[in-house]
Amino acid sequence: MSIIDLFESFAADFELAVVDDHWSRLEKYFAEDATYLNVGSGEPKCIGREAILAYLKADVASVDQRFDSRMLVALSEPSVAGDRLSRDWSCTYTLAGCEELVVEGEARYLFVGDLIKEVEEVPTAESMQKVGAWMNKYGDRLRSQ
Repeated sequence: MSIIDLFESFAADFELAVVDDHWSRLEKYFAEDATYLNVGSGEPKCIGREAILAYLKADVASVDQRFDSRMLVALSEPSVAGDRLSRDWSCTYTLAGCEELVVEGEARYLFVGDLIKEVEEVPTAESMQKVGAWMNKYGDRLRSQ
């Protein structure tokens, strides 16, 4: 399977986990000693498959699931250089009575064989400013966890 095929399969399973909270389906994609870096997050780095899955579950519960809707779209086709893949993305969050929150960034992956060894999620600086402003204005309206 190509890196793009592996990534597309992972991305589809990730979206299913966002909906049904079955994060264990993602185990097969990560190396046991994989690392995950989410720039802009309070706890930005996770080391190890189990820590990554726990982080993803907690992150989605504390952010994505507190909105009425979340729509993730690719802004570019995956770009592959050797064993690395990157893709620009945009995620739009909606909450009744509030302005949409649109966050953009880049996802970078390093594959070793058929497994993800490293992930870096890097939101744009402009998006980080938008998140801060949105949270200041509407954060108290988010659903409780």
